[in-house]
Amino acid sequence: MQIIQSGMTNIDSINQTVKKEECDHRSSQLLLLHGLGRTPRSMLKMASHFSSRGFSILNLGYNAITNEYQTILDTLDSKVSQWLDPQKPLHFIGHSFGGILIRGLLARHPEWQQGGTKGRCVMLGSPNKGTQTASFMLSHWWLKHFVPKVTKDLTPDSLLIESLPEPEIETGIIAGDVKFSLVIPVSWYYKRATGDAPGDGVVELSNTQCSKMTDFIIMPLHHSFMTWDSALITEAHHFIVHGRFSDAYQRAVEAEKYAE
Repeated sequence: MQIIQSGMTNIDSINQTVKKEECDHRSSQLLLLHGLGRTPRSMLKMASHFSSRGFSILNLGYNAITNEYQTILDTLDSKVSQWLDPQKPLHFIGHSFGGILIRGLLARHPEWQQGGTKGRCVMLGSPNKGTQTASFMLSHWWLKHFVPKVTKDLTPDSLLIESLPEPEIETGIIAGDVKFSLVIPVSWYYKRATGDAPGDGVVELSNTQCSKMTDFIIMPLHHSFMTWDSALITEAHHFIVHGRFSDAYQRAVEAEKYAE
């Protein structure tokens, strides 16, 4: 009888620990940043998911069509600094270029990566090492006039990519491996641009990774649609709360063949 009671007590203790961890994050803040050619509406499903679980959400937009990287960063920095409570953890989720903007914000604010209030970061298909897709589009006159101004900062050899510090906080990366979508023109050129490298139709798998990343998974998603995927949102939530993804998808150690 004592053994049974002891077992029940252990289970109750584990459940209480899990519940406590969830509650600890219910007072957290979450910054959401969309990708190029998108608006905050592309992050609405993500925002709704986390908001319903008690997170305070800031879902910001920006103009990357005509603005330079630093100009965009200045505007975001001002808005985030006015909104955040420095006494509460600040977490980040960025899709594509949004992840590169998060890196810029964290580089400006080392205090966001220190102390007991530091949060976690999830990047979704972000070109952390640039992407050959950007290089390809800039090298063709019929394409370069239709791309955002910051595209030049997203080539593998760009000064921004080479100089931008990686996050010091725990960072999880989700990459997609669906290369083609008929309705997404940029994916029509992906094979030619990257030599048919494994990737999500915009960014190569190997180029989504950071040397300091905490965890990395690959999901069967195209770059353009990943923010609306319920399973991806669940994985992002799992990382924000636990500091790792679930075991449902291919792990980083199994994806080493994609690394350069």
